[in-house]
Amino acid sequence: MSSAPVPVPVAIIGGGLCGLSLSIALQSRSIPYKIYESRASFTEIGAGINLGPNTLKTFELIDRSLGEAILKLCTRNPPGRENVWMQARLGAPTDRFGDAELITELMAPPTGNLTVRRNDLLALLGDKAGPEQAAFNKKLIGLEQSDTYVTLKFSDGTQEVASTVIGCDGIHSAVRRSIVGAESLSATPQFSECGVYRAIISTEKLEQAVGAEIARTSNVFLGPDGYVIMYPVEGQKSVNVGLWPRRQGSWTEREWVIPAQKKAMEKEFDGWGGTVHKIMELMDNPPFFATHHHSIQPDSFYKGRVCLIGDAAHSMPPHQGAGAGQAMEDAYVLAEVLGLVDPKSPSQEQIKAAFKGYETVRKPRSQQVLDTSVEAMGFWSDLYHKDLENQDVQDFIRRAYERFQWIWHDDIAGQAEQARRYMQKDLDCATVKVHNGVQ
Repeated sequence: MSSAPVPVPVAIIGGGLCGLSLSIALQSRSIPYKIYESRASFTEIGAGINLGPNTLKTFELIDRSLGEAILKLCTRNPPGRENVWMQARLGAPTDRFGDAELITELMAPPTGNLTVRRNDLLALLGDKAGPEQAAFNKKLIGLEQSDTYVTLKFSDGTQEVASTVIGCDGIHSAVRRSIVGAESLSATPQFSECGVYRAIISTEKLEQAVGAEIARTSNVFLGPDGYVIMYPVEGQKSVNVGLWPRRQGSWTEREWVIPAQKKAMEKEFDGWGGTVHKIMELMDNPPFFATHHHSIQPDSFYKGRVCLIGDAAHSMPPHQGAGAGQAMEDAYVLAEVLGLVDPKSPSQEQIKAAFKGYETVRKPRSQQVLDTSVEAMGFWSDLYHKDLENQDVQDFIRRAYERFQWIWHDDIAGQAEQARRYMQKDLDCATVKVHNGVQ
């Protein structure tokens, strides 16, 4: 007679930035885990990632050693502009302003605009998490829950059991589908009515075309029905450029990424100023990425012993550069409450209380960041169409700071403390019910 399999204490589905950050947070709190990654290695889609002040702080809370290590990988704006998050400029001339005229500098002390290549950050986190803690080529196709464990089913025909399962598997999350149902509208990402032409270009060539200040400093150009964002990466050797047009209506293509779209880009941005046209000349036939997000949210981020974090829970457009930060906050807060679960005998009540504490704190904040990220497309692209009187510009500056300050400077450690209190309160209530004979 074979013995029952020993459940993995915490099964992490997905080995991207979110899953690896959670694994390090668990590791730092001596919580055993195992990562299940669908590909042959840890992977992440995208070029550069912007780290706001909240994101860097959260990495430090996840593990004290991460903050300094990540800073060594980051590219910042040049001396004298280290605290600048973005220079906001006009993307086309008007009757009152010239092309690329500076409207304001949006400040984000103490980090300013911190950028890092996704693959560099992934390599750092992967080494810290430990590839020996991962099982690769494990594509989740389903899961079944009981009162005591979750059975994970993979496309290779294998199965494993876990006490808890955390879905860190991104916008196409199989874990999310298992919670809400494959036919649910909240299981499917919707088109965000925008997209981006993206490229990495040489800083030296860009400097020759548009000058050193623009080439070496993070900028957002505000123009007709869209915006252009650019920031230095790779130690100022390159610049990450994204041209964001509005695309109202539905997305009818099967694929979200359409290659070789330079002609379409030039047509779509034809009415922009000379600076943006010079930038486009340096872009080597870029693809177009159609942006999607989950516009319909599930009633809850958890069900039984299974919970969602990061893009699997609340994917969002990147118009505030805030999505990665929310995933890191999720990972930190969830690890803090899971640290209160008995590792030898994790009861259903403990796990439910942990997930509920996490959700009570994280869901309202992540939803607000999602909502404002959707709205931010209009925030960036509408200014050009105003009269641009002094009051319009002052209102834009005020709204910009209102938009970002609460995202960047929230009390992240306070979130975790609040979640722990909610968890303990829930457990205390359950204990009282048991003592009173209430089931």
